[in-house]
Amino acid sequence: MTKPKKPRNKSYRPKYVARNVLSTVFGGMSGDHADHLRELQIKNHLAMAEMAQGRGTRDQWDLIVGAINIANVMCEMGIGDEFRFVTIAARDALLAVGKRYMASDRFVFTGDELRAVNEALDCHDAQLENVRAIDVDRAAMEVERRVRHRINSTSVMREIRKEAA
Repeated sequence: MTKPKKPRNKSYRPKYVARNVLSTVFGGMSGDHADHLRELQIKNHLAMAEMAQGRGTRDQWDLIVGAINIANVMCEMGIGDEFRFVTIAARDALLAVGKRYMASDRFVFTGDELRAVNEALDCHDAQLENVRAIDVDRAAMEVERRVRHRINSTSVMREIRKEAA
């Protein structure tokens, strides 16, 4: 006699079936993706304008840091590798501004820091104009992985603790 079957507790998730295989494989920029990226660029530049005028919030700060991190990872992936030094300079500038924020509770940029971050945002815009949507998704997932595992990531609080020790 056979044993009764064990009940299945997992919910059914059907396998993804691409309707347009070429679009899925090559990850082209459809209208939806292009609109989304344009909206993202506008948000990034509005956040930077608010930060430059001294009215920046923590959410806007996170948005800019995320954009610079994605630009840096895209450089490592070979997309706009000539911008690598610009994105690293912007990352260092954002670290200095973050330390200043922890001390004064305001985001204050010096002229060089502001220039570095604006150049990096322009580079990020150029990368977004010349890249597939799937590459942006991969770069964003890589940034999330690095932050989660603390791989090659710079934390303002960790840097402050390091300097205090």
